[in-house]
Amino acid sequence: MLWNIYIIGLGLIGGSLGLALKDSPMAGRIAGTDTDTSTVKKALEMGAIDEYMGIAQGIPEADAVFLCTPLGSYPKIVETIAPLLKTGAVVSDVGSTKEGVMNLFQSLPQNVWKIGGHPMAGAEIKGINGADRYLFENAVYILTPHQETPPHILESFTALLETTGARMKILSSTRHDEIVASISHLPHLAAVAMVNLTGGDDEHLMMAAGGFRDTTRIASSNPELWEDILFSNREHLVKRLDELILSLDKMKAALLDGDKETMFYCLGQAKEIRDRIPRVHRGLMPGISELVCIVPDKPGIIGQLGAILSKDNINIVDIEILRVREGDGGTIRLGVPSADDAHRAVAALQRHSIKAWVR
Repeated sequence: MLWNIYIIGLGLIGGSLGLALKDSPMAGRIAGTDTDTSTVKKALEMGAIDEYMGIAQGIPEADAVFLCTPLGSYPKIVETIAPLLKTGAVVSDVGSTKEGVMNLFQSLPQNVWKIGGHPMAGAEIKGINGADRYLFENAVYILTPHQETPPHILESFTALLETTGARMKILSSTRHDEIVASISHLPHLAAVAMVNLTGGDDEHLMMAAGGFRDTTRIASSNPELWEDILFSNREHLVKRLDELILSLDKMKAALLDGDKETMFYCLGQAKEIRDRIPRVHRGLMPGISELVCIVPDKPGIIGQLGAILSKDNINIVDIEILRVREGDGGTIRLGVPSADDAHRAVAALQRHSIKAWVR
């Protein structure tokens, strides 16, 4: 099946979805709209959509409609598109919670298929300027189909989204919301609480090291967007908050009582569970091997690294500047396809007097 696609909302996720589906053999025309005309213009320039269409024009021609706007805007959009959808169209979304969305989708005509969606991917740069063809590569993409969705429709729609590079998983909307309450929404509230504990004090902020910054990074997210998300999942989230409070109370009591055994158990259990989380790097398959090198701060140094490794036919599949001191040097992380490549890369760099080691 060749899908004509219509995207409502061309920000980070909507724009990335358009780019990722652009070259899919299952995608036909990709059209879209956004309330911001400059966003539409940018999406067209980037090739995230083939053409701009207003809702009245785009919905009747679409085989798949994606809602890529904040959750609070869904009711109005669903009301608008309901009478315009063609028979057999799929309506999906990219929202962070699913029970409320699937309940809302119930108001859509019976002759269209409702498949909730949640690509668990993001980026530091928000809006269309952060859109990335490979944003979904290896990201988990959850689908929560309505129970009446025919198997062949779900199979074809899943195959379409698999062409983005995402790893698809089917869940009920309830199970989805239970899980994200634990792994996404609760950590966000914890990060907010920890940042607010500093009171914005300059000395706290100056001394905030990598651990604090990494742990609280998500607290910099859009407050309006997250207010929508948190309240849409508050039933499951409140339960998890109660459990977190009990866990913190347990560790607090251990500290007060000098109970090192309980504290050690809590720390050890957390390490054991945390270490089982699959290591999947941005846009890369599991199993990537890493090396770290120290380089001087001078023009062309990144290109020099690539030139050195290319002579040994070693492909750099990921690169990250970890730290830099202007005028002196910096530490760079390189990702290569295999452990053998990593060791060969280290040897090649060391031959050029560049300090390097396998991570």
